[in-house]
Amino acid sequence: MPERVRPNEIEAAVRVLVRGDRAAAKRFLDYARSTRLDLEQTWVIRNPDGRIGFTALAAPAAGRTAMVFGTRPGSKAEVAIAGRLLAAVAEGCRELGVDLAQALIDPSDALEEAMFIAGGFRRLAQLDYLERPVPRFGTIPSPELPADVDILAWDGNRAELIELLELTYQDTLDCPGLAGLRRTTDILAGHLASGTREPEWWHVLRIDGVPSGTLLFNRGSDGHSIELVYLGLVPTARGRGLGRTLLTYGLAALDGDASRTVVLAVDRANHPAVGLYRRAGFRHSVRRTAMVRPLDETLA
Repeated sequence: MPERVRPNEIEAAVRVLVRGDRAAAKRFLDYARSTRLDLEQTWVIRNPDGRIGFTALAAPAAGRTAMVFGTRPGSKAEVAIAGRLLAAVAEGCRELGVDLAQALIDPSDALEEAMFIAGGFRRLAQLDYLERPVPRFGTIPSPELPADVDILAWDGNRAELIELLELTYQDTLDCPGLAGLRRTTDILAGHLASGTREPEWWHVLRIDGVPSGTLLFNRGSDGHSIELVYLGLVPTARGRGLGRTLLTYGLAALDGDASRTVVLAVDRANHPAVGLYRRAGFRHSVRRTAMVRPLDETLA
């Protein structure tokens, strides 16, 4: 039966999580200590001899989300056991006010996906992680803007930005399965907490003074990258090439920064966005399958 790990067994539980890889366990624990990661939601299933056989844990994040990790099953026979443990961890997240449990897994690992499905998760999308070098020496000039368009730094008006974000989600091709699973206030909280926000990198595009698009960059927590957190346009602004204009404007503003790369994640089924980023010099890095389990019954 799933049970919470004993405080003196955290290290042993993490080693089981990574299938005995001591170096990986040390890296995880060092990261948890340096970031003060809450490991309260660490659960285990024990073997008949009392030793830990499977571990699952949830790492809570800003915006009422949690990233869930679990010991990969070694066979089909172990899928149900590991899935039962993941379900217990997800349910435990409710105590922390989490609305959405998430996981990122290797798309080629059928056993791991089966484990999460057994734990009540569902596939959201396949995400392509893309990257490109930070622009240097004016190689990306700031674009000329149409007469009715302005791009300015976000002024901190949360209500306006929340309304703008909600409009950009209409008919979106980027992870449409997320629609209704989170409150926009929580999504914004997640964006604000992702890495370090640089105010001059949060852009709002206005058409005739009306907020119509946004592009958000944050400095990565690794100190070497810049993350494109979000880019979106309201439906009435689409079809004019303003996505490319906004992205070019934002990349030009990064010119000469000490970071090495600009990184992003995009739903690989969102072909217009993938094409936009490819034309801007982004190249494929890795692919992951996003799995989700909603925890708030009041949300769709």
